[in-house]
Amino acid sequence: MKIRYVLTTLAVLSMFFGCDFIAGLDDDMQHEQEEQQGTGDRPDDSENPDEENPDEGEDPDGDGENPAPGTEKGHKWFELPVIPDDDENGVDDDDPSLYYAYHMCAGNETDDKGMRARNYTVCYSAEYHCPVWVAAPRHAMYEQKNAERTDAYAKDPDIPADIQYRSKSIGGGCNKGHMLGSAERLSSEATNRQVFYYTNIAPQLSSTFNTGGGAWNNLEEHIDGLVCRDTLYEVVGCYFEKFTDSYGKSTSPETISFGGRTDVSRPTMFYYALLRTKSGNTGRAVTECSSDELQCVAFCLRHTMEKGHEPQAKDMMSISDLEKLTGFTYFPNVPAAPKDTFNPSDWL
Repeated sequence: MKIRYVLTTLAVLSMFFGCDFIAGLDDDMQHEQEEQQGTGDRPDDSENPDEENPDEGEDPDGDGENPAPGTEKGHKWFELPVIPDDDENGVDDDDPSLYYAYHMCAGNETDDKGMRARNYTVCYSAEYHCPVWVAAPRHAMYEQKNAERTDAYAKDPDIPADIQYRSKSIGGGCNKGHMLGSAERLSSEATNRQVFYYTNIAPQLSSTFNTGGGAWNNLEEHIDGLVCRDTLYEVVGCYFEKFTDSYGKSTSPETISFGGRTDVSRPTMFYYALLRTKSGNTGRAVTECSSDELQCVAFCLRHTMEKGHEPQAKDMMSISDLEKLTGFTYFPNVPAAPKDTFNPSDWL
C-alpha cells in the first residue's frame, strides 16, 4: 500500500531564521522552547552568506502568537510539506507508523534579533526504519566553515529509540547516506552533529549511487550549485514502492540488514523537491513573489541508477506529479509556487 508522506507537528519548536543571515527565510514566529541536547559532505562553494533576510519583521498572521510549526493555524516554514497532527503529539494522525521531529540549530545560531535558527525537520517511518523525508532551508549561512565534519552518528533524541538503527553498521550493499549533508551544516560543531542522527540517514547503494561519481552524489553536487542569495527550500525524500523511471527501468522494494537491524527497507527511489526564486536575488520572501518569479521542480532518481549518471531533464518531474506519486503535498505555505510546471533550463 502506498505510503502517505505525512509529517506531524510538535509544539516544542516554533522559530526560525531572521535578517542579515539568510535571504528568503520566513522568520514569522519565535522559538518557544530550546532543545536540551544537540547531537554528507560537500564543498563550501555557496556565495554571499551575509545577505539580508527579506522575511524579517512582523508575524504574518498578525496575532502575536507562536503556534507550533506547520499547523494550519500557525507557523509556516516554506520548506515544510502538509503536516496533519491536530493533537501535536509527534505522531501522524492518520498513520501511527510515522513520527517526526523538528531540530533547531544546536549551536544556537541566531539572527541579529537573537532568534534561533532551524536546522531541519524529519518524518521517520517505524515501518521502514528509514526517514521518509527531511525538509530544510539551504543557504550559505549554514555552510560557513566554523566546524569540521563530526561523524557523530547517534540516535535522534526526539524520535522513539526502538524504531531507529541500533548502530552505525552498514549492509545490504549500502553505506550511510545523509538526507541533509554534513557539508550543508558547518555553521557549528553542535549543529553538524545533528545531521548525524540516524533519522537523517538512509541506506544508499555504495557502488553506484552514494559514491564518488555516483548518481546521487552527482545530483547532490548539482543541487549545491542551486543555493542562492535568496534561500533554496528543499525536501529530500525516499520512496518505498516499486519505481519505474522515465528511462523505463525499475527498482523493486527490498528488506536489508542495516544499522544493526534486519528489517530495514531499502528505498527504491530518492528525490529532491525544490523551491526558490528564479533570479535567486530578489531580496524578498517567496510569499512576496508572484508565480512568475518562482520556480519549483522535483529530481527523482531510481536507486539503481547507473554510476556516472549526471542530472538531466528526464530526471525531473513537476511537484504536482511528485505529489500524485507519493500522496504528499509539498510547499503548501507558498500558494504561488508553480507546482504544475517547470522549465528544465532553469535547473540545469
